[in-house]
Amino acid sequence: MNRPDAPPLAVRGIYNVGVKTLQLTDNSRSRAFTVEVWYPSTESDAPIVYESVIGETPVKISGRAKRDAAPIAEKFPLIIASHGQPGIRFQYTYLNEQLASRGFVVASIEHTGSTYTDLTQQDYVTSLVYRPQDVLFALDEIPKIILSADGNNVGLLGYSYGGYSVINAAGAGLDGEAFGEYCRTSADKGPCFALPFFSGLEEARGINVVQADPRIKAVFVMAPYGQPWLGETSLANLKVPFFVAVGEDDDVAVYARDGLEYFRRAGSENKYLLTLEGAQHNPFVECPEELRNTWTDFERCSEPVWNHERAHDIVKHFALAFFGQYLQGDASAGEFLASDLPGFKPRTTLGVRLEVGQ
Repeated sequence: MNRPDAPPLAVRGIYNVGVKTLQLTDNSRSRAFTVEVWYPSTESDAPIVYESVIGETPVKISGRAKRDAAPIAEKFPLIIASHGQPGIRFQYTYLNEQLASRGFVVASIEHTGSTYTDLTQQDYVTSLVYRPQDVLFALDEIPKIILSADGNNVGLLGYSYGGYSVINAAGAGLDGEAFGEYCRTSADKGPCFALPFFSGLEEARGINVVQADPRIKAVFVMAPYGQPWLGETSLANLKVPFFVAVGEDDDVAVYARDGLEYFRRAGSENKYLLTLEGAQHNPFVECPEELRNTWTDFERCSEPVWNHERAHDIVKHFALAFFGQYLQGDASAGEFLASDLPGFKPRTTLGVRLEVGQ
């Protein structure tokens, strides 16, 4: 149930939601990973609990779907989702379920080597290559398994490191020259951990290798990390509609370094920047009750200012407006992509800012 101050498209849609767990194996890379898929279903859904681990804490994330329910026998746009690092495929389940209830198939990847239980120091670097490749492999495979997924009408959705992952998968390649210059001139050492290894990474996923995939029609990212890895020339190659949601006080994917520059430099004709004033890195994620027992793990999802339920309603609203416009061709949804925040109730726009760029 939504808060009374939820914007219009935060309300759950007309479709019942099914959910299925898939195991995908890319033999060309000797790589296997898990994918959770939500989709419109012919069967009634019901409360469900997703079990996972955040940090060192086992968690239960509540949702509403029916496990292995029959899908509706028609085509729906496919959205491939990528979590943070470390993360889990249930990191923003509230949004994935919402999209499915509104007529999308959502496939959320759990990237091997990027979860709380298996991330290594080496994976922090090599994941710059293997995570975008996971996204593209899932794009190929999911429509073969979930027949209601339209593999020619695809959106990408990513959080934090997953933001970089889907931007790279959409055609903005690594740029070693631009990254090297950033590291030489900036005191911020955040993404520069990758610099000693960057030549090999660029060879695999760089600006001269990566090309836009015509199946990918739109990209939505939340708190995206790693903009210095992608220079101005590279991001100019990102032409599809592009939405960036950020916290203005993010100290992980730093607002001025990452989210703002992704927005400014993207070559998209239609692009949007949603800023939550006073928010840090975590307003976009699930924050289960079990994490309140330990500060170390609670810090992975907590926010000092923003209420998660409120932030989630706002993100659901704009994700539905964006994907509704650019994947479903719903002009009425697109009307909510305006800087004066149409549809928001009186006194509910405080701290919410939407910029529309061209």
